[in-house]
Amino acid sequence: MKWIQVVAVMVVAYSTTTPVWALWGKAETKTEGGNSDIAKKLGEYKGLKHAIGCKDFQNQSGWSGSWQIGHNLSIMLESALHDSGRFVIVEREKLGDVMLEQDLAKSGRMAKGKVAQTGLIRSARYIGTGAVTEVEESQSGGGGGISLFGVRLGGGKSEAQVTVIVKLVDTTTGEIVAKERIVGKAGKVDLKVGLDVAGVSTDLGGFKKTPLGQAAQDCITQAAMVIAKKMEEFPFEGSVIKTSDSGKVLINRGEEFGVEVGQDLVMGAEGKTITDPDTGAILGKEEGKTIGKLKVSKVDKKFSYCDVTEGEKNPPAGTVVRSK
Repeated sequence: MKWIQVVAVMVVAYSTTTPVWALWGKAETKTEGGNSDIAKKLGEYKGLKHAIGCKDFQNQSGWSGSWQIGHNLSIMLESALHDSGRFVIVEREKLGDVMLEQDLAKSGRMAKGKVAQTGLIRSARYIGTGAVTEVEESQSGGGGGISLFGVRLGGGKSEAQVTVIVKLVDTTTGEIVAKERIVGKAGKVDLKVGLDVAGVSTDLGGFKKTPLGQAAQDCITQAAMVIAKKMEEFPFEGSVIKTSDSGKVLINRGEEFGVEVGQDLVMGAEGKTITDPDTGAILGKEEGKTIGKLKVSKVDKKFSYCDVTEGEKNPPAGTVVRSK
């Protein structure tokens, strides 16, 4: 039992100036924090949520080590956005495995029953990603410390700084709608060892406990706040599923997107795509003509029932629904 305590202390004491005897007895303490208070930093939010996915950050810094820094940053960004309470996270990490399973089911080689179906993968209108441009690590104050079982503890201070360019991409047009350079430094935010996004847990403990992991956490906390603030400018969007026999309009947004009974929504025709005449690149879409107004009358987890309060009584499936 004593040997287990010593090993735990060595892990905690690495890259810290805290005296090792002050850490004794704290080996079993789980460090929390990090993204857990990001909602407080952003302030209370009662608006409708956007669907967003995250992709691995490109490592353009030339840094290499035992950590996949670009992949770890994308996981940390997912966690931060989820904790903000402003987004529905669309999983992209395992998308390849999901598609392979669907293709296998479609081939007819699997037993019949409830198998994976194609055409049901949820899309994300926006993708959060970026690039790591600089990574700095340094060791100062090499003297001092003590040695236990041949391992030196508390003998100096490790510092780290990470610079990223965070980007928010509109998946419809491919346009970068937000971009910002962010510098993160070790020691500025608390650690959050365990990440939990939509019930899926990921342990980045080894990475997050290092000065490099702390600097990355500082970057991601700032990045999530940049994205959340930018998204406040964008209108909430959904689509009409169908009109029921009773005249209720069903839309593909429900409780998980923050929809509540009594909310007013606007139905609009799909705007025409705007393309650059010189390059052929898609620049965006025209704002479609308003064809009616809705009021939410009942909310399910993934969809809602609405009453038509003005305009088109039987909107076709796919009609765009926006926040008023």
